[in-house]
Amino acid sequence: MKKTIVILAITVMFLGCSSNAMGRSGFFIGLQGGYSAQKPGLPGFEFNTDTSFLYGVRLGLKFLMVAVELNYFQAAHNLELKDYFTFSWGGKEINYNYLGVNLKFFFPFLIFHPYITGGYGYYTADIKTIDKNTDRGLNGGLGIEIHLGSKFSLLAEGKYHHVSLDIDQRKLKIGDWTLSGGLSFYF
Repeated sequence: MKKTIVILAITVMFLGCSSNAMGRSGFFIGLQGGYSAQKPGLPGFEFNTDTSFLYGVRLGLKFLMVAVELNYFQAAHNLELKDYFTFSWGGKEINYNYLGVNLKFFFPFLIFHPYITGGYGYYTADIKTIDKNTDRGLNGGLGIEIHLGSKFSLLAEGKYHHVSLDIDQRKLKIGDWTLSGGLSFYF
């Protein structure tokens, strides 16, 4: 009986604290910018972690507590080998792009809407003067959207991107953490 009362109290509190228990709905477009920390992996070679600024756009549809989002971002990293005397990739710039679809599940409380996100899309890596490749990959993360009125929101998000690409006939694994912030306009 005590357990049932606690569960019921938590449920009532959840619904009572929520300004809109089902969240906001509508089409949205947004901008994002942030930090990308890339740790490439290549058999036989060690790379230093490189960080870079990322920028991109988002377009989506949010309905109740779920959103489907088309996302594009780009970041330019430097490949920093720990020992590159016998390897020509040291000091090269790698342009890194993502174009894909993300699914978000929201937990709305008042103006704060924390969420879990997962996505699938195409990643492209272009190492200047070496080679370029595009392949599919997955990402997942957590975020929060703060609604400031019915048409505008701010967001912060952290994601891990996992993909392997064939560059110059070598399997380059790209493990990339992104921390980004942005704004969205709802229609």
